[in-house]
Amino acid sequence: MGDEIAPQDLRVSHAERERVSTLLSQHFAEGRLTVDEYGQRAEAASVAVTRADLNRLLLDLPGADAVRVREVLELTTTAGDLRKQGEWTVPARIVLRSRMGNGHLDFRTARFTTPVVTVDVDIMVGNLDIRLPKGATVDVDEARTSVGQLVDKVGPSLERGNPHVIVRGVTRLGNIRVRT
Repeated sequence: MGDEIAPQDLRVSHAERERVSTLLSQHFAEGRLTVDEYGQRAEAASVAVTRADLNRLLLDLPGADAVRVREVLELTTTAGDLRKQGEWTVPARIVLRSRMGNGHLDFRTARFTTPVVTVDVDIMVGNLDIRLPKGATVDVDEARTSVGQLVDKVGPSLERGNPHVIVRGVTRLGNIRVRT
């Protein structure tokens, strides 16, 4: 889709700016930054517009990997189930491919790196079950099943929730179910 925005180009919130400022303070307290470096970076964090702006401030410091965002998570199997659940970090895009097996994506206690997540599905034989946190919305307009049914228990919404999950792709022999 031509209107998708890369995760690093998304606008940041006050909370994200605050988190980076806290990290910079910790690195300053541990002696990794001089007074001038800390001042410059703290000022830059307070006026950062995008995630790329914030990431640049931390890249040369230990633990920067925790700040970097994986843009795509690919889950692939020939036979067997694919499952993500519990506390996990959700990137902007998830690709789920399976010849014979089910896909289970439980977002209820996951940490989202972007407000919009796209799930691309290609399952030959198997079901896709998606669990969303409260307040989330879903778009299943580009999802389909050849033999099976698509069940959206979240339902339509006039406003986008946070997060908003877009499901697109196909299960050839199986169901797609989205619920909270």
